[in-house]
Order: sequence, then C-alpha cells, then structure tokens
Amino acid sequence: MFNNTAKYSQMIKAEALRLGFMACGISKADFLEQEAPRLENWLNNNHHGEMAYMANHFDKRLDPRLLVEGSKSVVSLTLNYFTPQLQTDSSAPKISKYAYGADYHTVIKEKLQELMYFINENIGEVGGRCFVDS
Repeated sequence: MFNNTAKYSQMIKAEALRLGFMACGISKADFLEQEAPRLENWLNNNHHGEMAYMANHFDKRLDPRLLVEGSKSVVSLTLNYFTPQLQTDSSAPKISKYAYGADYHTVIKEKLQELMYFINENIGEVGGRCFVDS
C-alpha cells in the first residue's frame, strides 16, 4: 500500500502542477487540534471583520472528515491569481487587482474539478469534494 500511496501522491502533485497550481500538499484528514484554539481566538477577537460566514460551521472547519464522510486525505493547493493588467483610467473608482479578471472562485473551482477528474480516472473513484477558500 505504501508504494501505491507514494505513487498516487506523485501523480496528483504532478497533475496539479500541470494544471497551473503552484504547490500541492497532501495530508491526513484529521481533527486540526493545534489550529482549533487559534481559530477560536481569531474569531473571538473579530479578526474575521465583516466575513461573518467565517464563524459558521466551526466544527467542520477543524475536521475535514465532517465535510466528506470517510475522508482519509486532504489535498491542499495554492494558485497565484496575479493579474498584470493595470487600471488606466485615473478618474475611475479604484478596483482591487484580484477583481479585474474572472471570479477566482470559478477559475480555481474549474481547476480543482479537473484535478478530481484526473484522480477518479487514474487512481479510482475517491468520492471527494472541491472547495475554494475553505
């Protein structure tokens, strides 16, 4: 099993890079014991600002097994969403660069779904879910 695990990890990471992700990590799906007090303090100190949704589903944010029953692994990815385009009209309202292009949630979700398809086709049905910003 270890050989398959290492082989599958390499396959997933290689495909993630091919899809344009900058980094790919794979970890055990488990309760995030060390992160629990940090998240609780962060929320209690209102560091989430106006993002009230961050206080929702506290338990699910700390245990991926509650999001996908039977989860064994979590694949975490990074993607640079830098937009080189500059705002040229100095009289126009200022807009954050991340808002110039297509909604990054959509862009990343499509790439995640491609990766999930690759996993299901090349490794086997895994019954996973794709999340952006979770």
